[in-house]
Amino acid sequence: MSGVNKVTIVAFAMMLCILLQTNISKADTFLAGDANGWGFQLNGWPNGKTFKTGDVIEFKYPAGAHNVVKVDQAGFDSCNGAGGQAFTSGDDKITLTQGTSYFICTIGPHCANGVKAAVTAN
Repeated sequence: MSGVNKVTIVAFAMMLCILLQTNISKADTFLAGDANGWGFQLNGWPNGKTFKTGDVIEFKYPAGAHNVVKVDQAGFDSCNGAGGQAFTSGDDKITLTQGTSYFICTIGPHCANGVKAAVTAN
């Protein structure tokens, strides 16, 4: 391989790394429920917010008092976490994928009492 080809490959690799870093750094982090956190006072959260693929939702709540279960739309509509992905740390960070992500709390009647959110990322 000639020196020119090596320089071209290295330059291309560096540009690719810069582009990937720029894309990653554009992700925003949103606190679920804003200052209230994840719980009974979601008050329509996330209405009015714009999310993009790669953004992170941070769910803060007292561990043991709530949980976060990522479910499909049927699980969201029925407040059924069966087959969902559960998070229980009290400070869960979940990266959004394209489309709508559904989150519920499966402790007691929490979901039925409004501890749930649907977030759409474009």
